Amino acid sequence: MEGWKAITSLLCLYGFLKELRPSEPFLTEYLINPKWSNITLEQAYYDVYPVWTYSYLAVLILVFLLTDLLRYKPVIVVEGFAYIGTWILLLYGKGVPTMQLMQFVYGVATSTEVAYYSYIYTKVNQQHFQAVTSWTRVALLLGRFLSGCLAQILTSSGLCDYRGLNFVSLASVSLATVVSFFLPKVTKTIYFHHDDFSPVNSPENEALEDHSIGSGPWARALANVRRDFCQSFGNLYILKWSVWWALGMCGNFQVGNYIQPLWETIQPVQGTDHIYNGAVEALTTLAGAFLAFALGFVRLNWVLVGEPVLFLLSVLDGLLLLAIAVTDDIWVAYIGYFLFRAGYQMLITVASYEIARHIGDDCYGLVFGFNTFLALLFQTVLTMVVADDIGLALPPRTQFLVYGCFWIVIGAIFLIMFLRAMVTQSLFQEIQAQGVWIHPEASSSSLEPNRREVPLGSTDPQ
Repeated sequence: MEGWKAITSLLCLYGFLKELRPSEPFLTEYLINPKWSNITLEQAYYDVYPVWTYSYLAVLILVFLLTDLLRYKPVIVVEGFAYIGTWILLLYGKGVPTMQLMQFVYGVATSTEVAYYSYIYTKVNQQHFQAVTSWTRVALLLGRFLSGCLAQILTSSGLCDYRGLNFVSLASVSLATVVSFFLPKVTKTIYFHHDDFSPVNSPENEALEDHSIGSGPWARALANVRRDFCQSFGNLYILKWSVWWALGMCGNFQVGNYIQPLWETIQPVQGTDHIYNGAVEALTTLAGAFLAFALGFVRLNWVLVGEPVLFLLSVLDGLLLLAIAVTDDIWVAYIGYFLFRAGYQMLITVASYEIARHIGDDCYGLVFGFNTFLALLFQTVLTMVVADDIGLALPPRTQFLVYGCFWIVIGAIFLIMFLRAMVTQSLFQEIQAQGVWIHPEASSSSLEPNRREVPLGSTDPQ
């Protein structure tokens, strides 16, 4: 087997195993069971779940720098051990403080995923980027899909209780950690271990270079980070999609983090009742994978139709969340969640694609890392205000009313952008002149010179 295929196979196996965590769809039910974690639904909602948001944000920037400094692989190994620690605490810990520690360790694990998503591009030739991106994406989605299916089958058949699902998850992430040790080492990175630390020639960058001379790799690396940051976010088109990317990820994280307590509120589990959280999560993952694949064949002129599409689908997602918040029917809540996640997965795929194809080849980690940081910053504020007991500590239904309004506000922002474009940029005339569809042969020529088109789904924001 060729070297790049062997590396990709290892990375796919690692990604599949680390996502095979069938206990996650039933985490709330496990936590509130008095036989196991022995905490109440209110404690899980207000005291435990917010810790993940805070810890994710706290370590993300440090992880971003350490990923490049430590050459990726050690951070991937740390990710595996953090997942192991998470499930050991879940299985053998009890009480709120231990579960808060579990959420902190889980936050460390999720924050280190940036190393996994960046590693492959350091070990594979550019000509294979599209193939390896597709394979790793499929491996991740397959792991998540099988997690939901396995969770539903094992619990509905009575073969396994919620605690048993945690043992399956622990075994899977442990195997993933073993696989991580076999990944080849990285010798060159973007900022700290590069053949040439010097920024590209320009008056501003030459000044940065002069300032960093004699200051060591850290200064030179930070100078290059600043250069790439200014070049990327100085582009208003990138900035527009990044705003939605960050706000959308914030809203999606918040919904995903608190949907199980809402389902529990709508239909409390009693005795041997069957719930279908696993099946819903499996179908949601499958729909996301299908939409990401289908969008590869949709050649909309996103430069012209981006704002109205973002407006319409963001408002639709907001209305779905409002419906979930007020319903007493668990199936309405399940279907609403499914449609919400499907709409989000479609838009985040487009946003990732549009950002990636307009930035430099070395800027993916920086741009998406910063967008993720903004998403977590917004989520931290939202969590502190509406979910944490240091803020309003709103009940689940009221929280989802807030989240629905949050998405409607996102839509309103892009409605304003759309109306402004119609007035100041003669948008309708541009649509008539260029059309809303781009022919395949024209799409590649419309990209900037020497800029590689990145395949859909290349970035995985959960």
